[in-house]
Amino acid sequence: MISAVAPLLSLNLEQRGVSAGWNGLLAAMPPLATLIFGVFMPMVIRRIGAAPSIYLGAGISATALLLFPMFQQLPAWFALRFVMGVGMGIVWVVSEAWVNALAPENNRGAVMGIYVTVLCVGLASGPLILGLIGSEGALPFVATAIILAIALLPIPLASGSGGAPSFHDPEIIPLTSAIRHAPVIMIAGLLNGAIWTTQLALLPVYGVRAGLPESRALILLTAFIFGSAVFQLPIGRLLDRWSGRSVLVLCGAIQCLGAIVLPLVVHDSVLVWLWLLIWGGFLAGLYTTELTMIGRSFATKELPGATTVFNMAFNFGALSGPALAGVAMQIWDPHGMLVVIGAAGAGVAIMSMSFADAKQPVRLD
Repeated sequence: MISAVAPLLSLNLEQRGVSAGWNGLLAAMPPLATLIFGVFMPMVIRRIGAAPSIYLGAGISATALLLFPMFQQLPAWFALRFVMGVGMGIVWVVSEAWVNALAPENNRGAVMGIYVTVLCVGLASGPLILGLIGSEGALPFVATAIILAIALLPIPLASGSGGAPSFHDPEIIPLTSAIRHAPVIMIAGLLNGAIWTTQLALLPVYGVRAGLPESRALILLTAFIFGSAVFQLPIGRLLDRWSGRSVLVLCGAIQCLGAIVLPLVVHDSVLVWLWLLIWGGFLAGLYTTELTMIGRSFATKELPGATTVFNMAFNFGALSGPALAGVAMQIWDPHGMLVVIGAAGAGVAIMSMSFADAKQPVRLD
């Protein structure tokens, strides 16, 4: 659903003649909402619980979706996009904390790999659904709200008979404590967010500027997202055998290597597809690894706070990464983007080399 909303709003603004600058600012509202409202998310989850928090977040998001066609003024769309970002941020944090809380320690990597696989498939399906229903009128907004409502159907089954984790702890874990306890995971999340959103936003642009036809440049992104989906279960199983630190080093190093290799293979249709499958797979593998390490490092009652900090870090990277990469592309066209991605990947690998896994959850004071 998330991946359908972004192009839906962008296409609507484009059809109305709104500038690309305003379009980009609108796309920045969800990460901004997470950064601003994130400090309150653990409190909300603690007070009302896991399942009610998901209902609340989804309800806020669905309501905002249904209001978009009713208010055509640009300021109203900014407000609705921000509110929707708050709602989906709650759903995102609770979902990841929930899965991590219930994952068995000996198979945590595989479980998180399955979770990220489903997430990537959902991201890939959003534009396809939008292509079927179109972007004009109220129908796509209503359809995405209905899809969001359908996604809630398994929640009563999952939360019944004690299936939902208990996050009703009387103490609220300070977010700064989560940062101090796992700084490298949080910084890796920030760099991951920067790489991920830069690839989604600028990889087709890189392809066009490198001399590819637009149709082939868009296929680069398809290969990248497909790789993100198919590699997560193998990476998850690797996490159950290796330390999280080792997998972080591997994934970060491949991001750095990918930035070096892409210019060498971009004009070879077969090699570029194969390389983007690997590159995309290990980028999503960073996310799988970071979530797994959060589950290993924090107790169940600490997961909402830790997951919130991680998502805030990821979204800060999502805000800053494309901007830095865009400036870099202006300085060195088109390869400046790859310098930013390569530096971020190298940063993950280098930091992780000095990081020891926290195998047991540690209480934060």
